[in-house]
Amino acid sequence: MLNKLRSFTQDLAPEKLKIASNTGWLLLSKINRVIVGLLVGTWVARYLGPHDFGVLEYAIAFSSFFLPLSTVQMSPVITKQLVRNFDHADKILGTAFSVQLMGGIIAFFAATVVVIFVGFRDEYSHLLILLVSLKFIFNSFQPIENWFEASVNSKFVVFASNIAFLFIILSRIGLIYSHAPLFWFALIVGGEGLIYSLGLIYFYNRDRQRSIFEWRTSFNRIQNLLKEVLPLCLSSTAIMVYSSIDQVMLGKLFEPEVVGIYASAIRLSSPWSFLPTIICSSLYPSIIAAKNLPKTLYFQRIQKIYDLLGILAYIIILGLIPISSWLIQVFYGLQFISATPIFIIHIWINLFVFQGIAQSRWIVSEGLQIYNFYAKISGLIINIFLNFMLIPFYQGWGAAIATLISAAYSNYIFFFLPKPTRTSAWLITKSLFLPLRFAGRIASKFKRV
Repeated sequence: MLNKLRSFTQDLAPEKLKIASNTGWLLLSKINRVIVGLLVGTWVARYLGPHDFGVLEYAIAFSSFFLPLSTVQMSPVITKQLVRNFDHADKILGTAFSVQLMGGIIAFFAATVVVIFVGFRDEYSHLLILLVSLKFIFNSFQPIENWFEASVNSKFVVFASNIAFLFIILSRIGLIYSHAPLFWFALIVGGEGLIYSLGLIYFYNRDRQRSIFEWRTSFNRIQNLLKEVLPLCLSSTAIMVYSSIDQVMLGKLFEPEVVGIYASAIRLSSPWSFLPTIICSSLYPSIIAAKNLPKTLYFQRIQKIYDLLGILAYIIILGLIPISSWLIQVFYGLQFISATPIFIIHIWINLFVFQGIAQSRWIVSEGLQIYNFYAKISGLIINIFLNFMLIPFYQGWGAAIATLISAAYSNYIFFFLPKPTRTSAWLITKSLFLPLRFAGRIASKFKRV
C-alpha cells in the first residue's frame, strides 16, 4: 500500500506536498471523528437500548431519503467550476447557495409530510423525523467546503467540522448523564448542521478577508448548474434510498429492536467510507488536470487510485471479520450480540463502495453523470426487490445480503454495459483482483528462483 501511495505522489511531484497536507488534515479529522463518534455512538446505543435506538435509527434512515434534495449533490460540480474559474468564485458560490437553500427547504417539508402517510407506527416517531430533518435547511452553506477543496486548503473545513462534532459529542454525553429522553437525541442530530454551518462561515470570512455577503446569485448559471447536477442528485437519491430502505422496511415489518440490532452492525461496518472520500477529495483537482495528459498516463493514475482503495478495503474487511463477535460485545454489549453475522455480511460492501466513490469522481470529470444515475436507479430496483424477498424470512441477514448485492451491481457490474464507462469497469476489476495479482507476482518470482 505504501508503495502504491509513493508511486502516485511521485507522478504529482509539483503538487504532492500540498495534496499530502490537505489529505493529512482531512484524514486526522475523520479518524478522530470515527473513533470518538463510534465510542459515544455505542454509548448512546447502550443507554437507549435496542428498542429506542431502533426508533432513532429509523428516524435518521427515513429522513436520509431526502438528504440529496438538500445538497442537490452538486459538490463535485462546484469544485470543478471553482478550479476552472476561480476568479468567478463569488458568483459560483452564491448560485450554489441559493440552489441548496431552496433544496433544503423542500427536503425538510417533504420529509415531514411524507412520513405522515407512509411513516412509522406513531406520531412520536413522526416528531423525531421532523427534528432530524432540521439539518437539511443548514446544508445550504456546504459550497464553502468546495471553495476550500478547490484551493486544496481543507484545514478550515476540519476546524469547522470538529467544532460541530465536539458540540454534538458533549451534548450526547450530557444527555446520557442527565437521563434525557429520546426526543433530545433527535434534536441534537438536527442541530449539528447549524453549528457546522456557522463554523464554515467564520473560517471562510476569516480566510483572505472573504465574505459571504459578496456572493451573487447568477440566474443564468442556475439552469446550467441544475442540468449538470440533476443526474448526480437523482443517482444520490437512489443511493440514499437503497442504503436506508433496509432499516425502513425492517421498521415497518418488525419491532424496533430488529432495527436497533441491524443498525448496530452497519454502524461498525460502514463508517470506513471516509477513507476513499478523503483521498478522492484531495486528488480530484489533479484528476481534472490530468485529462490534458496522454490517455495512457491518465488511466494509469486512475488505476493507482483504484488499487490504493482496493488495498484499504481488503485490509479493513480481512482485519475485522475474525474479531467481529468481540467487537460487537465490546462496543454494544451482549444485548446486541445477534448483530455479529449481519456485520460479517455487510462489511464486504466496503469493497464496492470504495471503488464507487473513486469512480464517481472520474465520471464527473468525464461528464458521464447520466450513467451513474442509471446505475444507481437499477441498483435501487434490485435492492428493493431483494429486500422484499429476503427481509420477511431472514430479517437483518436478508437486508445485509440485499444491500451487498445491489452495491456490487450499482458501483461495479453496471458499468460494463455502457461503452463510455467500460474502461473504468475493467480498471476496477483489476483492483478487485489485487490479491490474485499479488499472488501471481509472488509465484512468478518463485519460478524465476
